Amino acid sequence: MRVIQLARNSSNYTCRSYLLLGDWNQIDAVNTLIDPGTDGYIMEEIDQIYTGCGKFPVEQILLTHNHFDHAASADLLKQKYGAKVYGWVPGPGVDNLLKDGQVLRAGDDYLDVLHTPGHSSDSVTFYCQSQKLLFSGDTQLRIRTSGGKYTRDYVQTLVRLAQLEIELVYPGHDEPINHNVRSIIVNTLQNVRNSEIV
Repeated sequence: MRVIQLARNSSNYTCRSYLLLGDWNQIDAVNTLIDPGTDGYIMEEIDQIYTGCGKFPVEQILLTHNHFDHAASADLLKQKYGAKVYGWVPGPGVDNLLKDGQVLRAGDDYLDVLHTPGHSSDSVTFYCQSQKLLFSGDTQLRIRTSGGKYTRDYVQTLVRLAQLEIELVYPGHDEPINHNVRSIIVNTLQNVRNSEIV
């Protein structure tokens, strides 16, 4: 599976969008977009990428949550590419609701759907076991100090993610994390547990 980090529109507040393709653009690979962002800015770049002969550039759109900076343009991209939209909760353009533990084909690999509330009640992350990578959306994995307030759901999310083999994280806004991922998550969990849990 190839992961292409798409460019963001610098004039709008938006998330990072990721296009997932098969390594060789195989006919059975499922061209997948994670978080289409605020506007249709990424469409021009997608249209310049070779995504396979006789294939739609985007066949499915996966939402990490329904906040506008991640999901606002889902319906726009759905109309352009005929893609199916998957989200944890109903929203504009959403065709199918995700379930915890569900497995989806993406590119030429598979993603496990993990319900990871904390940032929002509908937050999900997508985990590729074979490549040990995680698309984390806005699930915060790096908290350097204790203090503040966190929900019990968020603690359980961190416990769950700390148990996975993750070597690479593609977050919703920051640069990818490709070193010491487990120790970062464990340290975050410790800092959160030393804070107020509500």
